[in-house]
Amino acid sequence: MGASMSSNETGSEFVTEVAYPSPFDRFAVLLCESASRHICIQSPKLDYAAFDNSELVAALSALARNSRQAQVRILINDSRALVGRSHQLLQLARRLPSVVRIRKLAEHPQWNNETIVIRDTNGVLYKPGGSDHDAFFEPDSRASTARHLELFDDLWRYSVEDTELRSLHL
Repeated sequence: MGASMSSNETGSEFVTEVAYPSPFDRFAVLLCESASRHICIQSPKLDYAAFDNSELVAALSALARNSRQAQVRILINDSRALVGRSHQLLQLARRLPSVVRIRKLAEHPQWNNETIVIRDTNGVLYKPGGSDHDAFFEPDSRASTARHLELFDDLWRYSVEDTELRSLHL
């Protein structure tokens, strides 16, 4: 199952039944390519299959170059896989630490292992925890984006920097 198009009550189109990790990964790139200032990514382990790709890194690098106010916040709850092998988003965060920040939140009652990509104030890609085919993509929904961004901001406040993710300078 790939994806299905639908419309909501305001007439905005959205995509349901998005399969994970693909085409979820392509929708994430689309959001990042069209961002003007902010991208928020929430993923328990920042899965390699969905987030370790050069197109996503290129989109986030372009955002960092094109906007002085660019901000990419990545929230994870387990950094062991990132530390264990190279991940392109971790490398980007190490190269651009003032723009790309990765923080860790081990547990929180409001985080149920969802994976979310939020663009600015009007685009969201959401996958419920434990599902690989129930994700949805709303590229033009301020209301849905606001709900997800509010939760992301709350979780971000409780998160911490993970010393395991810092670069080692020898």
